[in-house]
Amino acid sequence: MSPTDITATVSAQASDTRTHGYVQREIPAEPADPNVPPPQTGDAVGAFVLQDKLGEGVSCHVYRGWDAARSSPVALKILNWANVFDRTAAMKQLRTEALALSRVKHPQVIRFIDFAFDPRWPYLVTEFFEGRPLGELLRAGGALPPGWALYLVSQMVDALGAVWTAGVVHRDLKPDNILVGPNGVAKLIDFGLAKAEALQAGRADGTPELAGTAAYLAPEQAKDASVVDHRADIYSLGVTLYEALTGKLPFEGKNRVQVIFQHLSTPPVPPAHRIPGIPPLASDLCLWMLSKDPADRPQNYSELRQAFDTVIGR
Repeated sequence: MSPTDITATVSAQASDTRTHGYVQREIPAEPADPNVPPPQTGDAVGAFVLQDKLGEGVSCHVYRGWDAARSSPVALKILNWANVFDRTAAMKQLRTEALALSRVKHPQVIRFIDFAFDPRWPYLVTEFFEGRPLGELLRAGGALPPGWALYLVSQMVDALGAVWTAGVVHRDLKPDNILVGPNGVAKLIDFGLAKAEALQAGRADGTPELAGTAAYLAPEQAKDASVVDHRADIYSLGVTLYEALTGKLPFEGKNRVQVIFQHLSTPPVPPAHRIPGIPPLASDLCLWMLSKDPADRPQNYSELRQAFDTVIGR
């Protein structure tokens, strides 16, 4: 089946994606008991029952759970107290993620459901989407056929357009944050580093903020993540397209500093020079998205969508 034969049938309910009032409630003055055990399969967390552990990040556990009220599976992101140094800051960050995600309504963005403080842990609930991270697929199989790479990444153009319309910058766009379903539908996940001016006060100390994954950082985001706009996400999406087309990152190094320096100053090798058979237009589109200066990249998602349609041949 080719990408053009696939029709996405995912829908989102507007009532589930508005900015919910309960997300605005105050952070508890006293964080949870430091000795509280981690969540386990079978635990009830709010109105949800944990079924399977899907993964564990630096600061959070991720579970598949069951929502009895909707008779449907959900995904729960629960703070991992064992790895959190500043608990109050971690709770505020999770609430900021919930606020950002609750503002976005789009079929290619994971749908917000709930956010609350269990007596033991704060937790964020989203729809459960049966899929594998694009990063996992690339690590297992290498480069994708150009048509598939363009099709999957083009879905993120539409997703990020909705994110930006909601006043949000994702700031951690990478293949591991894109889930690919068995029918080729892709969804954007993990708004843990999202920035939304309407939801948070500006930084008062003037200290540059560091946020994001080095391999996918836009040059301006490497300097100060607090002042970036949607064009930083476009750059990160360009890195993702590059990796999907070639099976390799445009910049690699022994450490984060080496990689960031290349983002700042080293021109990428054109994808078409790395892998025979990549269409020149696809290679050129990727390089356009990877322009060092934000002013030289696509300036909005409508412009980028038109470019993808031209390359895909729609």
